[in-house]
Amino acid sequence: MWGMLIFAWFALASVNIISFGLGMMMPGIISEFGVDPAAIGQVVGFASWVQVLSLIPLSILLARRNPRYTVPLIMIGMVAGFTVVGMAQTLTMFYVGYILFAPFSANLVATLLVGAKLRGVPPQQMVQVNGIENFAQPTGQVAALLLIPVLVGAFGTWRSVFATVAIAVAVGLIVYFFIWGDGKRINYGQTETPPPDNAPKTSPFAALKEAASSRVVWLTGLAWPGTTIVWIAMFLYWPTYAITTLGVPLAHAGTVLAMIPLFSAVASLVAPTIAKKVGYDKPFICSWGLLLPIFYFMMTVVTSLPLLFMFSAMAGFGAYFFVPLAFTNVYKIGLSKAAVSISTGIILTFVLVGVAIAGNVVGGLTRAVGVQNALRIACLTPLWFGALTLFLPELGYKKMMALQAASEKGKAS
Repeated sequence: MWGMLIFAWFALASVNIISFGLGMMMPGIISEFGVDPAAIGQVVGFASWVQVLSLIPLSILLARRNPRYTVPLIMIGMVAGFTVVGMAQTLTMFYVGYILFAPFSANLVATLLVGAKLRGVPPQQMVQVNGIENFAQPTGQVAALLLIPVLVGAFGTWRSVFATVAIAVAVGLIVYFFIWGDGKRINYGQTETPPPDNAPKTSPFAALKEAASSRVVWLTGLAWPGTTIVWIAMFLYWPTYAITTLGVPLAHAGTVLAMIPLFSAVASLVAPTIAKKVGYDKPFICSWGLLLPIFYFMMTVVTSLPLLFMFSAMAGFGAYFFVPLAFTNVYKIGLSKAAVSISTGIILTFVLVGVAIAGNVVGGLTRAVGVQNALRIACLTPLWFGALTLFLPELGYKKMMALQAASEKGKAS
């Protein structure tokens, strides 16, 4: 199982290089196609709506298939889309390529991995594994922000980024099929074959109904765009603001912005340990709704590079600290395995709604009030996240241990 998970996490990192490096490539794309930042934001928004409409249906369609086969299929779709974008000679072909790989998203990969994790990961280790998975995505974002200036400088075009990532993913596919393609090296726990699953099978539509009836799923999903909107807006539009308004070189802008995913990766790894030692999850989820607006807003106010580094790092740490905790909640509320997978898909669909809003609405605001003011308005959106997550139940370590003890006491009596 670990081989398949590592391969899937590589896919997550790869697609994040493109998704979160687009802002760094935007000056070159704008110059070549003669458009403004809002036009590129619109294609991101439209592609995100495609993902919103396709994620749940694709999750239901592929949920019962072995992720050992479905994840490589998704990566083939990524390679095709990256190739079309990298070769696009017109803005229309750029749009077509970007929309082509939209359904084959990191969110679909993450949704399909739920079943594999439920089969092969002990419940007490789930939050740590989710932390590692969440670590993979900001790792790709860091790579994007640090490597894109190097690639563009070396090859003189943003197209080199799409070509490099497409080649890397294709090589990853080849390595995967040679090493794990026969399934002999995919272990589930301590055995060579998946452990027997005696639980009754849940139909996809019954799982969808079960997931949709959960208050935790809806609260988490509806809250999430509050952090996604400003997060995506920063990746898309802050480099242009830094270059045009602050006069910061592209490489320096990328280094400042790289602090967000770099410290997001750190937060993903340390959050499970800290929350477990404290024994409570909820304060580490909802409190960021109040802190993130301050950190992001300061990135649109200060002009000192050291201060920009500091606030970018603080924003990045807060933007991901709650992620492994919030996603693991759906594993703790008694849903069937199929419903957990669909629940993850529902939450990720709302994440994509936030991406679409960042592309379309914030993109439109850049035309109406300018990039700096548009970013400042977006900085308010985490307040929505904080307000809704206040109504989540506490599902931290102490609570779960108390429930387990009560359950064992009831069985004993």
